[in-house]
Amino acid sequence: MTLARVDFGAGLLAWTGVGNVAADLVTKAATGIHIRSSARLTGGIVGYRIPEIKPAQVVSIRAGDLIVMATDGIGEDRLEHIDFAASAAIIAEDMLRKHAKETDDALVLAARHRGTST
Repeated sequence: MTLARVDFGAGLLAWTGVGNVAADLVTKAATGIHIRSSARLTGGIVGYRIPEIKPAQVVSIRAGDLIVMATDGIGEDRLEHIDFAASAAIIAEDMLRKHAKETDDALVLAARHRGTST
């Protein structure tokens, strides 16, 4: 299980996790997709001898950044060919279609910071 909290006013993302749900903060760069940060996970199984959880990691988040969370049923190459022009929903659907393992269950969450209104 991986948890993320976005403080839009402060421009901060806090996240932590136990187990195998990867979480990445992705941005588009001139050279392609850039992973700005990845959540530091503690090994373990939620509900069974939960280890001491690491303090939440806090990183900056900007308009346009994309948060991608994926279970271990999604291949590790999931971030290589993101169509950053697509909506977050389409990005998640594409990852499931292209990178889901046939031998495991799979889930992807994609959310884009669209900026704050004033």
